[in-house]
Amino acid sequence: MSQIIREQIYFQITTICAGMFMMFGYDILRLWRWMIPHGRLWVWIEDLLYWSLLGIPVFVLFFQMIDGVPRWYGILGMLAGGILYESGISIPLRAGMHRLLVKYNKKIGFRVAKLGKMLYSKITSPYSRG
Repeated sequence: MSQIIREQIYFQITTICAGMFMMFGYDILRLWRWMIPHGRLWVWIEDLLYWSLLGIPVFVLFFQMIDGVPRWYGILGMLAGGILYESGISIPLRAGMHRLLVKYNKKIGFRVAKLGKMLYSKITSPYSRG
C-alpha cells in the first residue's frame, strides 16, 4: 500500500475518532445541563461556545494532516464518528451516568441552582430599582 493511501486512511480514522470525541464532550455538556437546569438562552449560549471552541482543534487537525484544506471525506468522517457515538456508546453511557448521579442531582443541583438564583438576584437587584 502506498504512503499516500496510508495517510488518507489514517486521516479518515482520525476524523472518525474526532467526531466521537466531540460528541463525548457534548455528552458532558448534557450532563451539566441535567445536573443544573438551564433556560433556552443559556443552552443556546453554551452550544454556541462549545461548537465555536471545537472549531479550533478541528482546524488544527485539518491543518496538520492535510495542509488546511477541508476535504469532504474528512467532514463526513467527523459526522460519521458523531453518529456512531450517538447511536452506540452514548446511550449506555448516559444511562449509567443517570443512574449514578440521580441520587446526587437533587441534593447538589438544587443547592447550586438556589445559590445561583440568590447571587443573581443580589447582583441585579440594585440595577432593577431605578
